[in-house]
Amino acid sequence: MESFNIAIIGAIGVGKSTFVQRILGLSRPPISTASSVRIVVDSAAYMITLLELDLDSFELNTPHPIQWPKQINGHIVPRVDAALVLYDVTNKDTIRDLPQTLAALTNSNMPAMLVATKCEAPEEERQVNPDELANHTLFRSCLAHFKISSTSPEIDRTCLHAILRAAVAHRRGMLPHETGELGAARKRAQSAANLDAPDPGAGRPISEGRHNRASSDFSLLRGFAAPSTGTPVADGHAQKQASRSPHRGGRANDSFLDVDESDTDSRRYSDDIPILQRNDDVVVEKQQKMAGVPFDDLVDRLLALPLSRADLNFFDVFLCLYRKFAAPGELFSAILMRLDRVRDDKTVHHLTKTATQLRIIETVAKWASLYPGDFARLTTRRNLDEFIRYLSTEPIFSIAARQMHRNLTLHVIEDDDTGWANADDADDQLASDILSKELSELPAGLTALQFEEDNFERPSVSSENLNRVVGSGGQIQLYSYEDYDREAATLDPTDHLPMNKFRYRIFIEIKDDDIADELTRIDWIMFSSIRIRDFVRHVSLPASQKESCKSLNNVNRMINHFNHVAKWVANMILLRDKAKHRALVLEKFMNIALKLRQLNNYNGLAAVLAGINGTAIHRLAQTKALVSPETHKKFARLVILMGTQKSHFAYRLAWENSPLPRIPFMPLHRRDLVSAEEGSKTFVGPNGDRINWKKFEVLGEVLLPLMKSQGSPYPNLSKNDNVRELILGCHMTTDEEEIYQRSLEVEGSSSGGGALEPTKKIFPWLK
Repeated sequence: MESFNIAIIGAIGVGKSTFVQRILGLSRPPISTASSVRIVVDSAAYMITLLELDLDSFELNTPHPIQWPKQINGHIVPRVDAALVLYDVTNKDTIRDLPQTLAALTNSNMPAMLVATKCEAPEEERQVNPDELANHTLFRSCLAHFKISSTSPEIDRTCLHAILRAAVAHRRGMLPHETGELGAARKRAQSAANLDAPDPGAGRPISEGRHNRASSDFSLLRGFAAPSTGTPVADGHAQKQASRSPHRGGRANDSFLDVDESDTDSRRYSDDIPILQRNDDVVVEKQQKMAGVPFDDLVDRLLALPLSRADLNFFDVFLCLYRKFAAPGELFSAILMRLDRVRDDKTVHHLTKTATQLRIIETVAKWASLYPGDFARLTTRRNLDEFIRYLSTEPIFSIAARQMHRNLTLHVIEDDDTGWANADDADDQLASDILSKELSELPAGLTALQFEEDNFERPSVSSENLNRVVGSGGQIQLYSYEDYDREAATLDPTDHLPMNKFRYRIFIEIKDDDIADELTRIDWIMFSSIRIRDFVRHVSLPASQKESCKSLNNVNRMINHFNHVAKWVANMILLRDKAKHRALVLEKFMNIALKLRQLNNYNGLAAVLAGINGTAIHRLAQTKALVSPETHKKFARLVILMGTQKSHFAYRLAWENSPLPRIPFMPLHRRDLVSAEEGSKTFVGPNGDRINWKKFEVLGEVLLPLMKSQGSPYPNLSKNDNVRELILGCHMTTDEEEIYQRSLEVEGSSSGGGALEPTKKIFPWLK
């Protein structure tokens, strides 16, 4: 995925953070000045980093290319690909330094666009007219001009898409600054505008006299006490102004995005330009292009021959997520209709027809195996039963019929998968009993097949009757979600053991590898007990429905375990009164964090880091001073790895490149699912009947790595009862305030040695 860095430049208070907040769909402005987001533009995905920069960060006294600040809040500023220059229409002081800024950006040969913020303000409160400002000579180097407001967040996304297209084209060398027809058109446009300055887009520095004159001309704009008559912001649509930039040639109404949208002429205009401003042929093309995908097209792709990795991924994503827009009966009927169509087609060769039928049958078999709850309702089960009856009469399909029969009789039960919002009609108990009787009376041709004779067939991973394989050292190998679910239910924390000096000595004597292995074993069991659909259900259902969804207990259990480990780490460090004893525990946890990183257990690593970097532990300067510098240095790398900079960029890169087995940092992936779920609609189109598959592609990019990770268990993790009791069985305080008070008692801000004070309160679990 190609990445771009876009600078959001403006004076203090113009709304840079608010702009980023609306782009990311956050409930509050971002804390960091660097935020990352994944954007799909023109069927291509890009990773965008938005850098918020105040105008005070720049030196604008010279006409040279812009000098970017070297650091932002201690972090190195990356190479910038494009810039959005913001100003506040209600504050004329915010435009004072814009000409110098744009001149520096122009000298840097960098795409830039002008953005007017707070355009929802009534005209009597405005001090700057955005239309008049955009047409001013000093701002002709801007590729486009946007007017954004809090009432129209779609303009923010349109603005970002436009600057991204400009950055992509600029990187690929598509800027029309070469000589030729475009150059002649540019010269004519400059002549018509009476421009006497050198071409700023050609990369030549602007002369000192030109720069001074620009500042002088700009002083005329400071008299904008109120906006003059112009085109106001209406209905939340951005009005792009006519462009006369040297980067854009041709007619006065053409923009840079119009000229070089792509390498071909078939997509000359950007989707951001209103239809009425385009030529007739472009209007026809826009009318023919509709948002979303019909359900039938998705079914056709599901049953088509996979030709790429994307097609294989589509199969997994579709079966996992289709319940958000279709019921199982609807999908099964569509599949049977296509199977009948293939069977009745006389123009297709027999072998080709058979191969297609086998592929469709295989799809149904995998569907029934992966999500048996989809067939729990009477009508759909009856249809599947009839389908199996038909297959059993054909010898070439008998093996597939037998496998589906086994899944139907053993695993098709009412579960959380049955009761999605898009579900088949509920059935009464009598009808279900009748169907169960019918399933036991399948044709002799099917029941006569001997299951045990097929040595090549392995047991289904979803079977409930699989036995656990117990190896040496108490190692337990689990096979199914049911096995993991039963094991995860035994991992709820208890408080039957006192946390005292005896536990401290046990903890110190246990090897770091043993503690890291047991933490990873617990995390793996909890992670594997969660079905993929549970992640989607956890971010889709309202709170009232989550309580009745039993499968979400596993998601909540893993979240609670994350918090439990973080507080357990803090309690263990604060257990002893002397700093030298606390330092031993702190250094041991730092080494355990390194082991967790080597095991690719990012969830456990983040939990340990949360405990060490919490307020109660982070303030222990005397304790941290006793830890070896080498350990501090190694631990600092882990802090950077799991840091929030650039939307956890370091972790995301490590996660994508980590070999299996691995355990994800679940809070972050859950947040990604929330953003994808809440950021887009499921249905789009004029009639709201077309599926917004782009949304499900984003959800799939989060879910597919989780699916892949669950399929590769850790091979050599043995159960360690002593470590497990130490992690889950100790009685400890979970109140953040009590933990912080304990931190103050053992190492006060003004104390010299952290010695025990006679009047201090006893730690709650030491009472």
